[in-house]
Amino acid sequence: MKDIHVLCINYNIRSDLRKALSSLNYILPRLNKVTVFDSQYPHTFSPDLKLPFDIDYINSRQDLGITLNNYIQTIENEYVLFLFTNDLLVDKIKGIPLTLEDDKPIMTVYYENKDAHYKLPFIVKTSFLKKSPFLLEREVPFRELIFHSWIIDKDESNIVASKGNVIERIRETPNITAKEKLEFAHKLKGNSYKNVPFIPTLSVMISNFNMEKFLSVAIQSCIKQTIPFDQIIVVDDGSTDNSLKFLERYKTHPNIQCFSKSNEGKAKALNYLLPFLTSEFVLELDADDWLDPDAVLLIKKYLINIPQNVSLLYGNFRYWTQNSSGDIGFSKIRKGKIIRNRKELLSYKFPLGPRIYRTSSLIKEKGFPIIDFKEGRLYEDVTILVHLFKKYEFCYEDFTIYNVRKHAGSITKKNHSDWNDFRKLLN
Repeated sequence: MKDIHVLCINYNIRSDLRKALSSLNYILPRLNKVTVFDSQYPHTFSPDLKLPFDIDYINSRQDLGITLNNYIQTIENEYVLFLFTNDLLVDKIKGIPLTLEDDKPIMTVYYENKDAHYKLPFIVKTSFLKKSPFLLEREVPFRELIFHSWIIDKDESNIVASKGNVIERIRETPNITAKEKLEFAHKLKGNSYKNVPFIPTLSVMISNFNMEKFLSVAIQSCIKQTIPFDQIIVVDDGSTDNSLKFLERYKTHPNIQCFSKSNEGKAKALNYLLPFLTSEFVLELDADDWLDPDAVLLIKKYLINIPQNVSLLYGNFRYWTQNSSGDIGFSKIRKGKIIRNRKELLSYKFPLGPRIYRTSSLIKEKGFPIIDFKEGRLYEDVTILVHLFKKYEFCYEDFTIYNVRKHAGSITKKNHSDWNDFRKLLN
């Protein structure tokens, strides 16, 4: 009975796709159809070579999550089998019954390398998939997380592990970007942490201006923490895109407060949020960046014993570069350093961060200073740091939980030429 529909995802090397398709001969008696998503090589075999199964190629450059969810609704076979990037089936699969009960609609495969281990969907009942859609690509930092997030969110009672190694990797993790993505996915596994302090309390604040296409990633990274933020607070600073309409979906979320105001710049937008903050500390997150899943856990561990005269905790940044096609690649981790005096602060490669402020210090100093330079619309992070450092101490710890997205639409990048003029003003 031909009851399996295979989905091949992100095969960007021609020879890898050929090997994956050839390995499907092991399940040929049950294989009805194959669909290849996002391959750069739609003509994998010569036109005169007849494949023993039907195959379609789908380019989902718009949003892989949307494309998959819509396509799955059209599948009529009982099972969907997933192959990812450089996977292929091995001979052992011929001796394994590829069937699932209604109460165990998901079969997973387990991957492991020296840095991380994780599991992904392998065979899933189509009826279950139709009722349990994947996240959209715009809701995750990179598309690989669509599948990691999907399996992590599922109840373990619905899952059965494949018996034996039915999958083989054509090659190991090929580059540093893939390695960093896997390590990030590994943090999504949802560990249950014990003895995590409830205090000090920690919130996150986001100011958004025309970052609709990135905003969901930022907010989702705050929601999907291993331990929750005490408060997630967002303000839209007069966006002219669809950001406001997008934020409507979060207004009923129990831990998110959304506000909107006329456009006056980020400093005034963040100051607008201060009266609504109820936590002892607050993390500032840009609308086009995102956090690691264990950000709250790590930050709170450092905040437990922080001295009262410290108004700011900061650490390291992880940088990613997004190209014009939307693909994102790992760039570097930029380590922070201890700041001892004003000269070191002014010579620091800004922005210093991530910035976790003591809320009472921000309120006491009446928030982010509004200076004459560009009407206070640029470098608000540097201005507040210089102001706070006059009265308080800063604390650096070696931790990396903040991901910076470098892209063509960055407000800071667009105004990079103003930086030297601003530095002269500070001095």
